[in-house]
Amino acid sequence: MRWLLDTCTLSETICPQPHPGVVDWLRRHGDDAAVAAASFGEIRYGIACLPPSAKRNQLQAWANALAQQFDGRILDTDEVVWQQFGELKASLRAMGRMQDALDIVIAATALRHGLALVTRNTRHFEDTGIRLVNPWADAPGA
Repeated sequence: MRWLLDTCTLSETICPQPHPGVVDWLRRHGDDAAVAAASFGEIRYGIACLPPSAKRNQLQAWANALAQQFDGRILDTDEVVWQQFGELKASLRAMGRMQDALDIVIAATALRHGLALVTRNTRHFEDTGIRLVNPWADAPGA
């Protein structure tokens, strides 16, 4: 695996009109990508915040299908990830950058496994030391 898909990249796949750059990138690289378990937590949280509805049911079905699609490629948070998390959080704090904890867990997961992070939210991951790929903006072949 070479890539870690951020939550926003996963969420783009269910948009009524997903960004063509993301669709193309996933078509070319999706089989070589993994997902941090933390991203599934973010997705499940977003769904749980919705009132009971057809949309909520649709999103639950999508999340279940996504988990099956990435079976064997969902990266858990182990001791090394948590060590990276602590170091990253302290480093970012020293720079005056208070960052969302789950974003730091996702960055630590990418570091732990030597993966580039595929995200639209590149600003969230600046100064983490991970390679960032933005299929919303990057040229084809990234």
